[in-house]
Order: sequence, then C-alpha cells, then structure tokens
Amino acid sequence: MTKNPFIYHSLALLTLLSPLAAAAPPFRVVIDPGHGGSDLGTTTDLGKTSITEKDVTLSLALEASRLLKSAGVETYLTRYDDKEIELGNRTAFANKIGASVFISLHMNSSQSHLDESAMGIITQVKLGTKKLPPAEGIETYILNNTTDASSKRLAHLENSVLGGKPQDGTSTDVALIIKDLRIDSNLPKSKRLACAVQTELVLATSKGKSKKDLVKRNRGIKQALFHVLLGADMPSVLVEVGFLSSPADRSFIMTKENRHLLAVALADGILEYAGLKKSSVPHFNPNTCQVREQP
Repeated sequence: MTKNPFIYHSLALLTLLSPLAAAAPPFRVVIDPGHGGSDLGTTTDLGKTSITEKDVTLSLALEASRLLKSAGVETYLTRYDDKEIELGNRTAFANKIGASVFISLHMNSSQSHLDESAMGIITQVKLGTKKLPPAEGIETYILNNTTDASSKRLAHLENSVLGGKPQDGTSTDVALIIKDLRIDSNLPKSKRLACAVQTELVLATSKGKSKKDLVKRNRGIKQALFHVLLGADMPSVLVEVGFLSSPADRSFIMTKENRHLLAVALADGILEYAGLKKSSVPHFNPNTCQVREQP
C-alpha cells in the first residue's frame, strides 16, 4: 500500500506535539487588591488615624501571594503598591496571562446600626428603639444578576470607582449577553471557589468556632453585578473580608497576626479549590455548598 505523504507527515507532527498538547497549563492565581491611589474605598476615621479599604486589601493580598508562592503556585497581583487601576484593566491583566482564577479583595461597610442577618435579610419588625450591633462578617460574591437590594447597594458602591461607573440597565444587559456563554461556563467553578474561600475565612474569624459564632460570621455566598468580575474570562469571586464599620471586624483586621490568619485562610481556600490541599473542614464539600438564592 502506498503511503499518503500528507497523512504520514501529519501523524509525525501530531506525535511530536502530543506531549505539549497533553501538558496541563499551570494553575495561575491573580489576586486583585480592591481600590488604590485616590480611590480609598471605604474608610473609617479613628481620630488621629484612619483605616482605608485600599490599604487593608493590599496588605492581605501581598501576604496571601507570599503564602501561595511558597506553596509553589504562580501568583500575581493587579497592583503591588498604592496605585490607581481601572476596573477593566484588572481582569484584562488576568485574561492576558491566562489566569486560572481571579479573586478581588474588598472590605465592607454598613450604612446604619441595623444589622443584616447572616443570610443578608434586613429585619426591622418589632425593634422599636432598640439598636442592633453593626453588621459584621464575611461574604463572597459570584457574578450574576440579582434583585436583592443589599447586593445591589454593595455592587453600586464597588462599581462607582475609577473606570467602573455603573452603566444603565440596557448597557449592562448587553454586556451580560455578550459574555453570557463564558459566564455560564465559569459559574459552577466560581461557586466552588467562593465556597472554599468563604468557609476558610469564616472559620479564621470565628471565636471558639461555636455554631452561633459561625452563623454570625457567615454572611453567605451571594450574587451581584460587579463590573470587576464581568471582564474575567476565568472563575472569579469578589470577597468582602469584613466590615470596617464594625468595631469587632476592625479591631480584628488591625493586628498583623490576624491579617496573617486571614491571608492563610484565603490561600487555603484557593489551594483547596485547585485540589492542591484538602479542606480543613471535616466533610466539607464545596460542590454542595449553597449559594444564596435571590428573591
């Protein structure tokens, strides 16, 4: 039988390239310290000093990056110092380097003394003049449309920064339609990433790990239209690591030791998602973790 030279050379080429084709791409992490430069994020005035969201997120990102690199994971930050970066450029960088995951770090803020419950439902029934403690705890977001008022308020706040002014409803819908297929394919993985990170951060900030405290600290996995996540071509989450408006959260985040604990928890969650470390939570399965359903 006469050999077809085209087929012969094609098979030879495939044989040479097969090891390259089979090689899995490296797991690559991009951490985005929210805000920066003239965009302070949420701030808390303590008299002689003030705490800014941009400084807290950078400190956490740098430490988490150090921990991930020590575990052999390629890790990059969207900013390594106090600089201004447009929202679109943050995910554009992650897309350019082929990141496996994108994690945007933020600090939350409450507008009133009325606490939002662990499930994010504001209750004012039969409160009278009683003041509830300031909202506190951890919540992690994945990209999706939402009708939840609290999530919309937070998304509006985080989107109203450099290069990320909220668009009108029509423009937002068009942007979502354009990226619809990619977003849909990433949502299950984003959910798993959110659940792993959320669980580790809640445990790290819970005193005594009592069930009551765990519920108090766990504000859940939620969904919102964060523009910083809209541009990501990979699984992505936005983490609100705590409330600067909460004395409890603020005092926790102020110490170097506790910031290290948070960075460890963040790194552990990412490593668990990547399958590079077993969960520290017995019987925890991120595949069954519940994402809060919007009304």
